[in-house]
Order: sequence, then structure tokens, then C-alpha cells
Amino acid sequence: MIRLGLIGNPISHSLSPGIHQGFMKNEGLEGSYELFELRHLPEEGLNRFMNSRDLIGINVTIPFKQTVIEHLDEVDELALELNAVNTVVKKNNRLIGYNTDVYGIEQSLNSLSPHEKSALIFGTGGAAHAVHYVLKKKGFETKFISRYPKEKTYQRLNRAEYAQHKLWVNCTPVGSEGISDNLLPLPYDVLSEEFAIFDLVYKPKLTPLMHEGLNRGAKVLGGEKMLNEQAIKSWKLFYDAYYNKL
Repeated sequence: MIRLGLIGNPISHSLSPGIHQGFMKNEGLEGSYELFELRHLPEEGLNRFMNSRDLIGINVTIPFKQTVIEHLDEVDELALELNAVNTVVKKNNRLIGYNTDVYGIEQSLNSLSPHEKSALIFGTGGAAHAVHYVLKKKGFETKFISRYPKEKTYQRLNRAEYAQHKLWVNCTPVGSEGISDNLLPLPYDVLSEEFAIFDLVYKPKLTPLMHEGLNRGAKVLGGEKMLNEQAIKSWKLFYDAYYNKL
């Protein structure tokens, strides 16, 4: 029996259990995928936490994609470069971290096909750095926007700069179900059919940010495709760990 899970906060809205149970069914495997909504990473250590629940692998989401690294025995080269892990598997009682977000982001951006090569990335967490990595590979000029003073804040960017960057990528939880914040503080009236919006939020399917874009003719894409694409990569790692193929 393959036992998997997700750690993060908030995660009650997560679609991951259904996705991975679908993978299990396709492979004819019995198993479970549990949600572990945590305020902090386990005090007993992640390895003990997983062992006590017989977990062969877990996915990791906000706010633990970066802090989880210090709990791991090994980190894949890409995840180390990004300083962000979203998939952890157990091999010989050692925990190995990977980043499958990059694959999901690549597939999403390929389907969105933005024409302009300049982007604003909202947020500075693990997903934001994965987006930056992919966009940089594609030749984009990018700028991080955050609520925190050490980064370029929403208020410090003028309207002309917002209008100049034709791809907007939301890597924050703003707009998610269960989050009181619905919209980022952006000048939405600069949007037009020249813009593309990629919102990593996947529930609701049409986020408030996407709605603002659609009303002004922008191309929009939510986070469900990314979620499914990265899950395919995660499942392969879980499957290989279960059958000792890593």
C-alpha cells in the first residue's frame, strides 16, 4: 500500500488527493493521500513524522517549500538552485527533495503563449522563484513584486511600469478560496488584449485576477494545469521510490 500526503497551510481546498488517487487507480495500487495542515514543520523532524505515518512521499506547499530543505538528507540539483522543494520521497530512510513545479510552469506557459518578453511576478516564495527560473530560460525580463520593503513593492511601481510588462504572474495565495484577500493592489485598468495573466491559484478555476483580465481582453490561465502537470512528475518520483527504482 502506497501512502502519500501533502504538508502546508492552508490546504483544505487541495485537489491533490483526488489527482494522486487517480494515479493509484490507473496503476492498480491501493493507497492513500492525506492532507496535513501544519502551522510549523514537525518538531520531531520530517523523517520521524513520515515514518510514524508510513509515508513514502509527500508534496510540500506554502509556506514550507524553502524551510523544508533543512529537514532533508539530499536535494536535487534543480531544487537546490531554486531553493524550493515541493516533492519529498523516502529512500533507504533518507529524505530526498525535488522540484516538479518547474515542469508544471513550463507546460502552462507553453499553452498560454505570451507574446511579449517582459513579466511581473507577484510574490517571492518558492513558486515565484520557479516561475522566474522558467521565464529566464525563455528570455523574459522579469521583476519581482512583493508586499515586503526589501523587494519592489506594489506601491513603488508606477502605472507606466505595470503597463510595460505584458505578462502578470500571481505566485501568492491571494484570490484562493478561504483567503480573505481577493485582489492584489494593481492598476487593473492598464490591462488590455496585449496582456497575458497566469494565476497559480487553482481554486476557484476563475480567480478574481483572471476575471479582471478577461473583462479587459487579456489571455488568462489558472493554476489547475500547472497542478496536474507537476503532479505527474511527483507521482513518477513517488512510484519509483515505492518500487525502489530511484
